[in-house]
Amino acid sequence: MRKILVALVMCLGLAHGAAAQSIIEDWGLVTPPAAPIPQTITLNPKTTAFLALDFTGVKDAKKGPCNISRPRCMSSLPAVAKMLKAARAAGVLVIYSVTSAGGPEDIDPYIAPQPGDPVEKSGPDKFIGTDLAKILASHGIKTVVVTGTAAEGAVLQTVTDAVLREGLQAVVPVAGMSSSLLYDEQYVAWYFLNAPGLKGKVVLTQRRLMSY
Repeated sequence: MRKILVALVMCLGLAHGAAAQSIIEDWGLVTPPAAPIPQTITLNPKTTAFLALDFTGVKDAKKGPCNISRPRCMSSLPAVAKMLKAARAAGVLVIYSVTSAGGPEDIDPYIAPQPGDPVEKSGPDKFIGTDLAKILASHGIKTVVVTGTAAEGAVLQTVTDAVLREGLQAVVPVAGMSSSLLYDEQYVAWYFLNAPGLKGKVVLTQRRLMSY
């Protein structure tokens, strides 16, 4: 019986040779999906927190990823600053993070923390080794607006953990998540809307489509 099954598998492989190729061989066959449509969303300021992740390194590239070597992060700062202003005006809890090599003083002055803003220090997932989960829970937070860099690092890991482990809704303004490569931003946007466990729980939006 085992010999028959092996023979059947081999025959199927020969009959469907194209299907047996790995993604490496089929890399050039991939067609990007259509761009997602950013959604309009109204947030409750009492149960929403705004996260600004790893906007460090403008003065010293060794202290973080947001510097002239990553122009997309630098160009995202005006949009993030406007979103921060709107969040603060609505009384939203604002939380920052820094990389393991940086500190609060390394956050770009354009969007610098205000007195009392929590600043957590961690690797890509800002829930690991920090008090982020406790802070959010103590404020009754149900939704996190996540901005930061890199898209494929701090944003991806923190949003995933916020949804899957903490049971939060995540809102990601696409102008506020940056990387050194366009593909990384594209992949992360697709992942948020399609990955098991995240689909339906992450909202991609634009600054102009957000309100409190």
